[in-house]
Amino acid sequence: MKLEAECNRIEKIAAGFNTHYEVFKYMKGLTQDLGMSAFLIMMLPAVELVEIGATKIITNWPAEMVDYYDSHNLMVDSPVIRRMLRSTSPFNYDVEAINIDRGEGKKLTVIDLFKRYGMEKGAYFPVHDAAGGRGAMSISGARNFSMPEMAKILFIATHIYDRLSQLTLNEKHKPVAFTESELDCLRLTAGGRKSSEIAKLLDLSENAVNNQIGSVIRKLGCTTRTQAVVSALRLNIIRV
Repeated sequence: MKLEAECNRIEKIAAGFNTHYEVFKYMKGLTQDLGMSAFLIMMLPAVELVEIGATKIITNWPAEMVDYYDSHNLMVDSPVIRRMLRSTSPFNYDVEAINIDRGEGKKLTVIDLFKRYGMEKGAYFPVHDAAGGRGAMSISGARNFSMPEMAKILFIATHIYDRLSQLTLNEKHKPVAFTESELDCLRLTAGGRKSSEIAKLLDLSENAVNNQIGSVIRKLGCTTRTQAVVSALRLNIIRV
């Protein structure tokens, strides 16, 4: 009865989320309650997506960690991604053990990065949405999880990802108003232009460009430029 009550409680909590930010707050609290450092909820990448910034849905990974991860192409040949694409079973990980077969350069880089942010251990939980799209939730810190913890967190991950998928689907039907300047800056950002380059092309100050892009990021409920571009492309707000 106690287990059934706990499952019902988790289902009710997940069903009650109305925004991505509410999910973010819940996941942050869950991570802290587990004595861990960080969480990540992501879509499993297609072949052409090689940046964590383009696949994450919500996370409290430090922005500088995401930028470093992407700038060093650490998703390419990621043993974690390979394992999740081969299986739907959750698993504990140790950053040193799971990267043992990587090339020496990347192995040392990724181990140092995750240890630097106190994320050397944890677990990944592969999940999927109603349309069959695959994703994953990870919780990272200084320890691994017991089997009972893994079972509970997998149950949570399943319901959280399902609710996030519903929220994302609803977002596609909500009109978001953008100014022409915001859309111009967003399109050029999607084309790989930096703020300084966009400023020259649009005859704006670099500060004005950053303000326009910042406004787009907020309107889309994102945290980085990369995430905003991916979201805008997914919602057909821009085309490149």
